[in-house]
Amino acid sequence: MPAKMNLNTNKIVEDLKKGFQDIQTVAQEGNVKLFLKQFIAVIVVFLLFKYCNGQFAAKISNYNGQMEAIRMQQTSEQEYQANKMKLLSLEPRFPEVASKNEWLLSQILGVFKAASVTPQIEGTQKEDSSNSSFLVASLMVNAEMDFNKFAEFLAGVENKSEYVKISEFSLTKQTEADKLGINKISLRFNTVFPKEKIAKSIFKDYDKIMQQRAAEAKAKAQNEQAAGKEGK
Repeated sequence: MPAKMNLNTNKIVEDLKKGFQDIQTVAQEGNVKLFLKQFIAVIVVFLLFKYCNGQFAAKISNYNGQMEAIRMQQTSEQEYQANKMKLLSLEPRFPEVASKNEWLLSQILGVFKAASVTPQIEGTQKEDSSNSSFLVASLMVNAEMDFNKFAEFLAGVENKSEYVKISEFSLTKQTEADKLGINKISLRFNTVFPKEKIAKSIFKDYDKIMQQRAAEAKAKAQNEQAAGKEGK
């Protein structure tokens, strides 16, 4: 289609040029009246060409505008889907605010039990609810470990799927003869409770996606368990 338009356009332009040259020649000879009809015809053709060309440019502009709108819509949809998947991946890692009084403590006891280390809870859980969206909770815990044990312990906490983090810690070497190489360690555990979880309320397919992910996680665990048995 564009090639055909270019050919037609070139032909019209050439005819217009020839027409104006003829008018100039007749005018110089003083016989303008003889070429009056042709002059009017050329003017009409010129105006029609300008009108048609303007219509064509408007159509092209409209087409380009529609294409740009489509591209923007696709980009917005892609960003929406990416943010949706990110929220659905992150939000389940955060605990429910209704269980804020026991959730962090249970997580701490679980990681210490897995490491075969006895914890000593220091004080009570501190909470900061100044943020309009989140409640931050922290708890200090003391324990005794050597450096290697402590490094493994830190890695275990950091790799948990649940959102439990150690925000600070301090080590003090034990000086007693029977505790050489052992450190007294103080750790502050933190977690964040969303005051409201929004994914379930804004995504209609929330339950379906969560069930699918649970089934995939279960299948993965079973495969890993089977692979472990084969390795033995």
